[in-house]
Amino acid sequence: MLAMRRAAVATGLLLAGLALGAESAQACNVPVFRYALERWPQAPYEVLIFHRGTLAPEAQQAVADLRARGRVDAQGAAINLLLADLDASPDAAVKNLWEASPGASLPWMIVRYPEYLGVTENIWAGPLSREAVAAIMDSPARRRIARDLIQGESAVFLLMESGNREKDEAAAQLLKTQLAELEKTLELPDVPSGQWDDPAYDDKGPPKMRLGFEMVRLSRTDPAEQVFVKMLIGPAPQRLQGGEPIVFPIFGRGRALCAIVGDQITADRIGEEAAFVVGPCSCIVKDQNPGVDMLMAVDWDAALDGQASAIPTVEPPPPAGLTAFVKQLFTSELSWSSAAVVRHTVVAVIIGLGIVTAAVLILRKKRPT
Repeated sequence: MLAMRRAAVATGLLLAGLALGAESAQACNVPVFRYALERWPQAPYEVLIFHRGTLAPEAQQAVADLRARGRVDAQGAAINLLLADLDASPDAAVKNLWEASPGASLPWMIVRYPEYLGVTENIWAGPLSREAVAAIMDSPARRRIARDLIQGESAVFLLMESGNREKDEAAAQLLKTQLAELEKTLELPDVPSGQWDDPAYDDKGPPKMRLGFEMVRLSRTDPAEQVFVKMLIGPAPQRLQGGEPIVFPIFGRGRALCAIVGDQITADRIGEEAAFVVGPCSCIVKDQNPGVDMLMAVDWDAALDGQASAIPTVEPPPPAGLTAFVKQLFTSELSWSSAAVVRHTVVAVIIGLGIVTAAVLILRKKRPT
């Protein structure tokens, strides 16, 4: 499977698998995941804002949020931002995008895949607002994935749930079991003396060089993840749109490998993808390697330099209000342990109060009148 993927370039279907296009004249034994983390800059997504004249103060603040989160003016920017004033006669390509948005109200925002992919379908389109910017640039699952990669995981295997509990639990158990086994059986390639002399490589950290895998579960219906779900699926065949769980191995700076759908989720297939990620890098051009970068509002260089503030926090603050907070505790599908700990703590407190109340009532009945 890996050899076949290295032999030809895919036809352009977004996450059905981009293939290796050419043999490298010079190879190295740096693991693929480490080479990608340190040497492959994130491909910027295209964000266009259509307006007329001067933006209102609230819209200006939303644009400021976009610039800050997307590091527009920095090296390794997450987005390419274009403000298109329709009164200033934008070029034909930009004008065509606007005309393809019937019923749009200004200011209007469109988010598109990195230009080099050649994908014509928008990821998201809607009115410009600070809330929309926040949903486009960030989400709990993306923060979790980025945090794990920055802290040294070789890859994060994202399980996009189908909504069928039986299928989702079977896929999750298979992933969990197989990833644990692969951590024991796979080995990092031996790096020859002098290989790390290139200052772009750092085998001692951060993060510390190791082999490890994580699994993250993602609900298709989670309101906070709708942009990320669309970004992963893209203009894909109907088979990816629902009904089956999908696994996306993600490595480097948020690069997602090909989608593994339904009955393709097997121990052998998981092993092949994991072996590719931890295998020796061929040091070829990034875009000739399999995968598509996901939009993540992360300053990867700063995080790798050890700046704690650049490492994403995992959990968002709870919703305002006690009712919403309790609802989140009992309905959240987040997979990390701290949410589960809080949920179980609340359950224990409720049970404890129930026991105490029952004991008080019993004692009152036994007291003499």
